[in-house]
Amino acid sequence: MKILLVQPSITERNVTSFMYPPMGLVALVAYLQKEGHQVSLYDANIEKETANEIIDLIKKESPEIVGFGIMSVNFSKSLALAKEIKSISKNIVIIAGGVHPTVEPEQTLKSPYIDFIVRGEGELTTAELLKAIEKKEENLKDIKGLGFKKNGKIILNPLRDLIQDISALPIPAYNLFNLKKYRAPYASRSPYMIMTRSRGCPFLCIFCGVGKMFGNRYRVQTPERSIKEVDYLVNQLGIKEIGFKDSEFTLAPKNVEKFCDLLIEKNYDLSWNCNGRINHATYPLLSKMKKAGCVSISYGIESGDQAILDDMKKEITIEQVREAIKITKAAGLRTIGNFMIGNPNDTKETIEKTIRFAIELDLDYANFGFTTPFPGTELRERAIKNNWILDERMEAIKYEDCIMNATSLPTPELKKYLSKAFFSFYFRPSYILKRLLMINNKDEIYNSVRGSISIIKDILRPKK
Repeated sequence: MKILLVQPSITERNVTSFMYPPMGLVALVAYLQKEGHQVSLYDANIEKETANEIIDLIKKESPEIVGFGIMSVNFSKSLALAKEIKSISKNIVIIAGGVHPTVEPEQTLKSPYIDFIVRGEGELTTAELLKAIEKKEENLKDIKGLGFKKNGKIILNPLRDLIQDISALPIPAYNLFNLKKYRAPYASRSPYMIMTRSRGCPFLCIFCGVGKMFGNRYRVQTPERSIKEVDYLVNQLGIKEIGFKDSEFTLAPKNVEKFCDLLIEKNYDLSWNCNGRINHATYPLLSKMKKAGCVSISYGIESGDQAILDDMKKEITIEQVREAIKITKAAGLRTIGNFMIGNPNDTKETIEKTIRFAIELDLDYANFGFTTPFPGTELRERAIKNNWILDERMEAIKYEDCIMNATSLPTPELKKYLSKAFFSFYFRPSYILKRLLMINNKDEIYNSVRGSISIIKDILRPKK
């Protein structure tokens, strides 16, 4: 079948200038191509996207199926685009997958323009659905993970078991990407691409929905499977830096060590970075990662207040944070900390404490964002119960906007803290000097200038 997969855009300001490819869709492309389908991909986040341009593309390519990768932050835009597509032809089948249809299946299927939803991991369910559509089968009740409408009634089949051996999945169709258009503020080289070695997370942080999408059991590729993917990225596409965007890269340390051994053996001209967990940081592991080409590691620190960390179910302590950052620096890796502002029970004092903590740690980079109650999370349930949500419309959900106030601060004052956090951290004379000394190529110059301009623009932008 002829299929077009679309990643609808996320229209919002972006202080930190992330631009990552839609890895869920590109993995699905590869799987469906293996099944014999003709699949193309359109990422509206990097194209000069308007609905008209996507409609023109559909008119030109005449796909039988259009699939959307939907998150809560682009849910409303996805439905509007689906309506436009159906105006071309009601015969085009529209399938919605991703996090939002998984956690809010009925809300998604209430749209008259969405024909099917795929809940959870999309490869097997989508492949079975396409076979059924090709054969014009009407009985869809045995396709696990599928949601659809029949006689006006929403039907949600049982969820599908998780894919046990993710090493058996094909290498994602990276060749469909315009590599020059993807970037990360912490990347030191280009071309840059992201990669994931694992799915699932055993931790229960109240603000995270990874478990709902990929389960709470951690599944990781074999080192040998991962090195094949790296080899393709480096030798076929010329990638110079990889960002491993696993929820937790270091959860299976022996696996990571073996993977690093293979990287060292291959001796690629490659840098890479990853996400880590504070209480999994060990000097031997991080040293091996450094030897294998790792240049930086990102940690979810979230808050500088222990009571708030406990309430968020982070299962880390302030002292563990200090020790992990110390070990990471000793291993020769750059440190990146992620923090959230506006957590339940945050006060002016705890927010200021978080900003001071980021400065005290002397991180190489810090990212700050408002705590957001995404659908499907425990935080969302608590926010609804306590009337913390400021705007319940789906289009109000944005990564860098304040849509919840669970603090003791008036909302206008809370909204000013994001700019204050970035300015306090990045515009210290000591940090500016440190950053200048860190720069050693044109990519880092570009990221530094772009990041500074973004922060200044955000500070000057009137707050609604």
